[in-house]
Amino acid sequence: MNPCVPRQSRNSQRGAAAIEFALVLPLLLTLVLGSIDWGWYFFIDQLVTNAAREGARAGSLVPPRPTSTAGQAERAAEDAGLAFLQRVRLNRTGVAATYTTVDGTDAISVTVTYPVGSLTGFLRSLMPANARATSVMRWQ
Repeated sequence: MNPCVPRQSRNSQRGAAAIEFALVLPLLLTLVLGSIDWGWYFFIDQLVTNAAREGARAGSLVPPRPTSTAGQAERAAEDAGLAFLQRVRLNRTGVAATYTTVDGTDAISVTVTYPVGSLTGFLRSLMPANARATSVMRWQ
């Protein structure tokens, strides 16, 4: 017992720390769990971008016409995108490759859409539902 602090003053401060913690806790949870959710989303977004890039690269390396068809290039692109997703241990879904023309040249376009959502569930309403990336490369 501190003789310098009057007894009545000490009793009036009882419970103040618990009230301050209760006021700060929602903000602290939002920051911590929001950081976890957004970090997870950006991690998955980078993997999806790399899967689209890998798919477009594989599709662009298929020999050009008349040796190969656009369908063969599209299949090679989709297979490479799905294989990339499997290598990084994500579900093999959401890869679509199409033959397209960009500035008068043949190209392969790969779009990958992957469901992300919220990892912690705390910010479910604020998190994007899907990560999506598109990559286009000339078909040589």
